Amino acid sequence: MTDERRDRILAAAREVFAREGFRSAEVKTVAEQAGVGKATIYKFFQSKEELLMVIVEENLNQLRDQALRHLVGSKPPLERMEDACRAIARFISHNRAFTRVLIQEAGDFAGEIQRRHLALMEQNLPLAEAFFSELRKDGYFVALDTRETIQMMMNLVMGSAYTWALTGEGDLEAQAVKYMRILVAGLRTDPKKVAP
Repeated sequence: MTDERRDRILAAAREVFAREGFRSAEVKTVAEQAGVGKATIYKFFQSKEELLMVIVEENLNQLRDQALRHLVGSKPPLERMEDACRAIARFISHNRAFTRVLIQEAGDFAGEIQRRHLALMEQNLPLAEAFFSELRKDGYFVALDTRETIQMMMNLVMGSAYTWALTGEGDLEAQAVKYMRILVAGLRTDPKKVAP
């Protein structure tokens, strides 16, 4: 059973960090916005940094859930992959201010964010392997193993998100889908030329 105060604190911290920046934001402001005392925040989180990392981890879990919701289904695999790409880009778009905070200010936590991302990827590797096996039958993504393929795709989406968050230009969802289509087309191999 989760304590609803914890959820309010996370929601408030996300808004305050997005509005004021992580470094400038004060725990007192987060507490006021969440409607709790400052001590309550420290009951759930050891520090402002831990609060940020919990928000990051929950965002990663939500991104994973968005992707999985689209990747498992009855549509053709490429269509499912495009739907997942759109959903991830849409999630990032709706959280633009917080994405900008992560990009501009969370550099000190890049190693920990990457560690959590990689752990999440490892947990979901069997499902990803099954999905990419479907695509490989049609000659897609044969040059890289599943782990490398996921990393390349994440680099594409996150690189697009980075540029988009900093410049404020363009439609991230449209860009992500366009780049994914180019990537997929460039990685297709004629299945007749692929050794069994």
